[in-house]
Amino acid sequence: MKAIDFKLGIAALCVSAGAAYWYYSPLIALHQMRAAAQDHNAESFNARVDYPRLRESVKSQLNAAMNEQVKPGNDGDDLGKAGAALGKMLGMAMADKMVDAMVNPEFVMGAMKRGSIAPRRQGAGADQGDGGKPDLKYTSERVGFDKYIMHLETDKPGERGMSLIMERHGFASWKLAEVRLPPRPAAPF
Repeated sequence: MKAIDFKLGIAALCVSAGAAYWYYSPLIALHQMRAAAQDHNAESFNARVDYPRLRESVKSQLNAAMNEQVKPGNDGDDLGKAGAALGKMLGMAMADKMVDAMVNPEFVMGAMKRGSIAPRRQGAGADQGDGGKPDLKYTSERVGFDKYIMHLETDKPGERGMSLIMERHGFASWKLAEVRLPPRPAAPF
């Protein structure tokens, strides 16, 4: 009788450990990504990023922002509407090329370290020490079984920065599949 109880106890312990690992696996993956970014280990970092999906995510957000900003006026000026449409088309083509060039391992690793897609503007050697930047503050949420979202917080209270969306691949393997950019106020023209 004791042998059966012992085996059931071991089995319950293994199932509990597996469930805990599965539940915390997105946090483990994010920690591994951040450690790879800090160590400049592109190979380890790239294994956890779905670059084609990430590019499409950024492109769709930039296109939506451009559609919102470049709206033709309702004054009936056909030439103005045609110019706005041409400008929007050229802007979207340039944005697509820019995203293809920018969403690469170095850029994404840098954004992960900084917690922002904005490049650092302090000085030439500002990125090397990185000692002045405290740990990133974030809130997180799990959406279903296959999606985990980490919302980075900015220095301003109540304001949310970019969000990293991880998606599950396999039992407990997660990849960065999407980045949600923070909303920007409309620029005056």
